[in-house]
Amino acid sequence: MYAPRFCAALHRGWLALLLGSGLAPAWAQSGRPAADSVRHVLPAVQVQALRPARYAAGSRFTSLDSAALAPYQGGTVADALSGRTPLYLRTYGPGQLASLSIRGTSARHTAVLWHGFNLNFPTLGEADFSLLPVAGLGRVDVQHGPAAALYGTGAVGGAVVLGAAAAPAGTQVSAAAEAGSFGARAFSFSGSQRDARVAVRTSFLVRQADNDFYYYSRELRGEVRRRQENAALTQSSLQQDVTVQAGPRGEVTAALWLTDANRQIQPAIGSSNTHARERDQSARAVLGYRRRAARGETSVRVAWFGDLIDYQNDQLRTSHSRSSVRQAQLEHTWQWRPTLSLRLGAEAQHFAARVDGYRRPVAEQRYAGFALLRYDPSARLRLTLNARQAALPGRRPPLAPTAGAEWQAWRTARQQLWLKASAARSYRAPTLNERYWRPGGNPDLLPETSVGGEAGLHYEALPGAQLSLQADLTAYRLLVDNWVQWLPDAGGTWTPQNLREVRSQGLEASSQAQWRRGAYQLRASAGYAFTHSQKRRGYAQDADPVGVQLAYVPRHTASLSTDHDWRGWLLTTAATFTDQRFTTASGSDFLPAYALLHGSVGRRWHCGRWQLTALLQGHNLANARYQNYAFRAMPPRAGTLSLRAAWH
Repeated sequence: MYAPRFCAALHRGWLALLLGSGLAPAWAQSGRPAADSVRHVLPAVQVQALRPARYAAGSRFTSLDSAALAPYQGGTVADALSGRTPLYLRTYGPGQLASLSIRGTSARHTAVLWHGFNLNFPTLGEADFSLLPVAGLGRVDVQHGPAAALYGTGAVGGAVVLGAAAAPAGTQVSAAAEAGSFGARAFSFSGSQRDARVAVRTSFLVRQADNDFYYYSRELRGEVRRRQENAALTQSSLQQDVTVQAGPRGEVTAALWLTDANRQIQPAIGSSNTHARERDQSARAVLGYRRRAARGETSVRVAWFGDLIDYQNDQLRTSHSRSSVRQAQLEHTWQWRPTLSLRLGAEAQHFAARVDGYRRPVAEQRYAGFALLRYDPSARLRLTLNARQAALPGRRPPLAPTAGAEWQAWRTARQQLWLKASAARSYRAPTLNERYWRPGGNPDLLPETSVGGEAGLHYEALPGAQLSLQADLTAYRLLVDNWVQWLPDAGGTWTPQNLREVRSQGLEASSQAQWRRGAYQLRASAGYAFTHSQKRRGYAQDADPVGVQLAYVPRHTASLSTDHDWRGWLLTTAATFTDQRFTTASGSDFLPAYALLHGSVGRRWHCGRWQLTALLQGHNLANARYQNYAFRAMPPRAGTLSLRAAWH
């Protein structure tokens, strides 16, 4: 008898909040009953994210949709990728720097895109995935292998495309609160409104953690239990997306993403605490217009990204790094028929940076033009051919082409098998730090280049009306030339040089299954990667040996996750395995392999238009002792309790 009263009270309280915030639907604000004013409206506005697979036939993708991201709404993209995929993220501790390397390359060889623009810091040339909250994202797509023709500089080993969450029809509002071990707490809120002309979505997140967990340190007197110091963090994020229908064929989009992180820098095990601290702030704004025609569409986008990094410790006064990127993209797509399309585009970028280590402000312009072709000669064959040519100051990177094909070799009423293959060349422009840092910056650095190919199988099956299966197997080979490495010169100053040729090759496998029986639903996925990445050639001044697995590149990684749903009861499991990793170029030292097990159990209730969810999550349930990066402690077993409410 209390449930209906509770739901009614909850509805009244939440409706009052909606009226105060202006997010309530029109029928609620006018006082009229719901009737059919929301249900029968068929929105005309089209909110479309950049889907990378359209012009990437033959390439391998790893994708996390909204369901896979749901358990990580209070966390970051680093948490989701490390918990749900076999991809290896090198992290210095919870909430610390987290970088992604794909197919044995470095973090600088991974491009990260949002609304079609690269998020990598222009100073560092990479993204910190611990600074990218999941809240506000609808999906995360990872393209493996060279992809500069699609994404530009940095996509040597692969690319990560962050897709904003779509605004569904009508009004939806949700909020969640979390509290957990080691002072972890988080609050998130999202609201959306969509009708025939306008779609609006807002997402907000604030999270904190003390990270004062216990760890064990090997010392002369034996193994000593210590409490982690100087690892607290405070992080917030705000995303705002607006799409407006401009006439029968036009569409205007605007997006804003603000992030702020104030974190202490966790000291290495055995080192003194210098009370290091870093402040990371980013502002990203995108404005776009798209006009559809009978046989194509034209789109133009402009963006401004600004990043601030302030670092300090007991021995160093605050070091400032401020950078901004102004960029514009123009694209036109011809759709001659459903099976043939061509996209031509150009982009321009202006970089500006004020970094204490540069001793003077720097600025430069970069330009690129690209062409993307998709042709499906038949329902069983898909072909893509892409190319990009960039113009960099003082140097010309090579043409970056990509060719891919997918062929349906076998098909029955319930099964199909596709053969796929692709080949590509990519490049990475030198970062601002590599060119302008003083002392040591090298303005004469050449762009890094890569040539790679892959081939594989994609299998789909529908054994029954309630079961679906997918499986992928891919073999690849990648060669990176002019690999940049920082080395001391004759005077002892560290300077970057084009010294290496690195070869990476391996196998990647994945499978997904969905099964429904009555009220029970199961989603399961598994992944495995074998990576053999070695330096194949160097120069006399490069003392690192040839033929040794690169540091922090595990040969074997694997993941397994399941999601169960039965009559409102929820159960999730996620297990990952990471092989040993060398910590030195010579292979003399290594970190042992480790396996992690995470899980959650919860309950979901429906109260009219309300959905309430309580979830208890466990992290590192086997209480494994491990290090992801040498001498950086990682937390033991931990738990999180979350309460979520959604109204639609």
